[in-house]
Amino acid sequence: MPNFKRALVLAAALCALGQAQAAKFVLSPVLLNLNPAQSLTTATTITNTDGAPTAFTAEVLAWTQKDGQDVLVPTRDAIVSPMTFTVAPGKSQVVRVALRQAPNTASVTYRLILRQKVQPQPTSSGSVTITPRYVFSLPLFVERQSARAGVTISAAPRAEGTSLVFKNAGDGYGVFRNIKVTAAGRTFELGNQYVLSGATMELKLPAELKDVRALEFAADDANQKPVKVTLNVQ
Repeated sequence: MPNFKRALVLAAALCALGQAQAAKFVLSPVLLNLNPAQSLTTATTITNTDGAPTAFTAEVLAWTQKDGQDVLVPTRDAIVSPMTFTVAPGKSQVVRVALRQAPNTASVTYRLILRQKVQPQPTSSGSVTITPRYVFSLPLFVERQSARAGVTISAAPRAEGTSLVFKNAGDGYGVFRNIKVTAAGRTFELGNQYVLSGATMELKLPAELKDVRALEFAADDANQKPVKVTLNVQ
């Protein structure tokens, strides 16, 4: 799978007790890929473009999909360094991940979780300001070069409406980015969907498409190639 070297800029204005604070971070890359035959280590860099130092913790969680849900659980498969760190304004921190050993399956998936450590800030009035905490979840795919996704897409009626159903019978992960569904003369943008090896995931469609009998699906796959298909709801 390709290693997407793209930066993710996350910015938000945080308001508390009448005070507005801004925090900005740049992460690159935001998607981590490892071929265990070549290397067992990878890394991402987080840059603080805000005016205040920010502390983080880092951990790696095993990532699977079961019953249509993402499941994250602690694991000892990988070591992350540093586990705690502070990024000064205008500075960057490299966060490295190392597997303890090569997996014995074609594809194993994890999430690198970076959590901001929030410190209450006293104000001049004697009160305390607590800002929301940033949590960044970066996919980490450990796959042999031979791993391939085998995803089929269908549309199925459900009691609450129509859903897209993604089934991956392959031994590699699948992903569809910038999903768009067109039906009844309207187009809806539905974001991204990962489908891990052996998993089935469902994506509920907007209520406006509850009674449609056919729809057009369009997205970009893991190799940034367009995927377009007509689906009958059945």
